[in-house]
Amino acid sequence: MPRSTLSLRRDDVVLVSFPFSDLSGQKLRPALIVGRPLGDDVILAFITSRTAAAVAAAEHAFTPHDPEFTITGLRTASRVRLNKVATLHRSLIRRRLGHIGRRTKRAVDRAL
Repeated sequence: MPRSTLSLRRDDVVLVSFPFSDLSGQKLRPALIVGRPLGDDVILAFITSRTAAAVAAAEHAFTPHDPEFTITGLRTASRVRLNKVATLHRSLIRRRLGHIGRRTKRAVDRAL
C-alpha cells in the first residue's frame, strides 16, 4: 500500500476506513489515535455517535457543550470506545478531522 503523506500524531481525531471486528467489511468513521504513530502502523480507538445514558469506564464522551468539542472536528455528540482499538495501516486514514484537548487527553489516558 502507498504510504500516506498525512502528518499524524497521538491525540488526533481522524477519518478512517475502520474494519468490522469479523473483517467482513469496513465503514468510514472517525477514530482517535491513541498511540504514537510509528512507521506505517497507527493505533486507533473507534468513535461512535451512538450515545447511551451512561458512559462506560472504557469510554469518553464528546459533547457539543464541552469547550474542547470544536477542536475535535466531530459534528455531533460522540464517544470514543477505548475497548474498540485496532492497529491499522496509515493508508486507511482519509484525513485529519482535529485533535483532543489537554483535559480530554487526561480523561482518555485514565480510561486507557
